[in-house]
Amino acid sequence: MSEQLFDNLKLLSDNSNLSNVFEKTMIKFYPKVKDINQQIALDLGFLYIFRQLENDDDKDELVNFWQENSEPKIIQLPMGEFHYRPYIDFIFLDKIMSGLFIETTLEQMSKFDSLTFYESCAILFDLERYFIVPLSEMDVKIIEAIRGFIGKDKYYNNDLLSKKLKVRSNYISRRIGYLRNNAYFRVTGTVNFPMIGLNLYIILIESSPAYYDVIPQLFSSPYTRTIRRCPNQRFDYIVSLTIPKQYEQNLFDYLQRLNKHEKIRSYYCDEVKEIANNLNFSYYTYSKRPSVLSANKPGFCIDWFRERILSLSKNTEIGDNSNFHKFPFEGNQVDFSIMDLKVMTLFRRDLDSSVRTIAKRLALTWDDTNYHLERAKKLLFPMILLYYMGLNQTAILFFEEISKKQILQLQTILTRMPQTFSYSFKNKGAIVTVDLMNGSHRLNDLICETLPELKNTQFSLASKTSGIFRPIPYKYYNEEGKSWIFPENFFLLNDLK
Repeated sequence: MSEQLFDNLKLLSDNSNLSNVFEKTMIKFYPKVKDINQQIALDLGFLYIFRQLENDDDKDELVNFWQENSEPKIIQLPMGEFHYRPYIDFIFLDKIMSGLFIETTLEQMSKFDSLTFYESCAILFDLERYFIVPLSEMDVKIIEAIRGFIGKDKYYNNDLLSKKLKVRSNYISRRIGYLRNNAYFRVTGTVNFPMIGLNLYIILIESSPAYYDVIPQLFSSPYTRTIRRCPNQRFDYIVSLTIPKQYEQNLFDYLQRLNKHEKIRSYYCDEVKEIANNLNFSYYTYSKRPSVLSANKPGFCIDWFRERILSLSKNTEIGDNSNFHKFPFEGNQVDFSIMDLKVMTLFRRDLDSSVRTIAKRLALTWDDTNYHLERAKKLLFPMILLYYMGLNQTAILFFEEISKKQILQLQTILTRMPQTFSYSFKNKGAIVTVDLMNGSHRLNDLICETLPELKNTQFSLASKTSGIFRPIPYKYYNEEGKSWIFPENFFLLNDLK
């Protein structure tokens, strides 16, 4: 927190009842937040002071002052639109989290060094959507209907959804607006990376104890898409990045050098050839939202006994995984411009974005925006990402080698899970991530029991709030040379000392 905060609060601190609060804030709170982003620290400081106040008039005065000194912002993140309104949302979230919002936020942010405001908002976004109000039955029907349209590569609009669900079109529009604004789900675009000259790689890293906290720095690059921690597992980090094919050997050499210099103990790295995505509401339960600390939260409370019976049933047709939407990464690079990439970067976050919104952000005419959108759409796979409060843990299954038949069997077993992503690798490996609300450890038991022939499975649990998501690095595309630029300070070309 900036000490400027306390200079600005002199009018409030003249009240003798508040002077002790400010002194307590400096002594107990400031040391904990002085190293995080200044804006976030400032707003957490306001919340800390708000907690200490007992008089409602004092609270109202502080909130008014807070609102004047921390303007609301709309932050465009790759996973959705985040409304940054700390003077409202911080207080609300702290209340429903039983006074643990500051502590939870600091716990998540302390995992990273030198977070920007943008990256800090990505973490806050995750925390917020975990504690938001549950879906209604009609919300689920709308999401399932949209999923059905895009799964068959069909265009959808409010009129088509209205006819399918037999409700008014303006009602559909209102519910979709509610869902989008609260980030329950997002219709996004997965880029067919080879068609823009990039390839997607996933790296699993077992770090050396002395370098555990610096792994994110060793992979700091605009081409790094996510860095996720897996505490207390065999692999400590999962890193995904996109680089041109000609730099693949540079990546492998860099990992070998990290291993040689004992910064990492072991690693696995391979190119992603296909992503399969499944979304299912079979286990969704509807109820009014109880206490946050209650075990009976609305959401995907999976009946693992039923799941075991269904998975072992002889009636289960192995390979019947039609609910999985598959995205193959293939094709030659097409001709595209930097403006195509800029439009794609905005559009892929939310395929329901209006032409007006994108045109305004990029200072383009509507005709130019439509032109670039049509070019960008050909490079994207539409998919739905579900951001629901109940999906609070990600189970990760890693197979260094798995057959295509076994992948199909696995997808059949997981077809009823809330949300599943299956990544197939070039060299016959795979990673399967499953977002769950309860019993993640039982998922491993279920798979071992149903598919005992699957050997050497690495099972991990990853926090959903540990990823920093970055957009396509269009700033590093050379339009004249039709190639991507790698400055010398990028991690792939760094010399290790």
